[in-house]
Amino acid sequence: MSFLAKLVEKVTLALMLVGVLAVVAMMLHITLDVMLRTTLNYSVPATERIVTRYYMVALALLPLGWVEWSKNMITVEAFTQLYGKYGFLILSLLTSLLSAVIYYLLGVATWGQAIEQFNLGSYIMSLNLVIPIWPAYFFVPVALFVAMFVCLARIPLMLTNRY
Repeated sequence: MSFLAKLVEKVTLALMLVGVLAVVAMMLHITLDVMLRTTLNYSVPATERIVTRYYMVALALLPLGWVEWSKNMITVEAFTQLYGKYGFLILSLLTSLLSAVIYYLLGVATWGQAIEQFNLGSYIMSLNLVIPIWPAYFFVPVALFVAMFVCLARIPLMLTNRY
């Protein structure tokens, strides 16, 4: 396996594991909130806000590069067998290039918003508890740029028949 493939695999796997940790943390957080509310009539402050602003964004988007790399995206192969081996390769290369461009454009747009929220020091208040939310804005562009990197890294690997 080439250096590029190993790098892509490690980065995407790391972000996927962060997404898994977000799922586990969300389950524990919600379970604790429900148990405390049921037994002691006490609710963990800002559970709903933390779940929606951090956990859900992390679990939905951070594994995106891993999904791209492991070929688990939804695909439609209705006519690809008609193109033959080289036609399929060209179609795959064009798809990777177009996906990379789309990920790049979305990443740039969301990066600008993340920087804006960072500069504002964006936060939410919940029961006199200040919760900074600007870090979660960086999840989206990071996930999109990693997915773009995966699509671009896939191109030379497909050309050398290593993907």
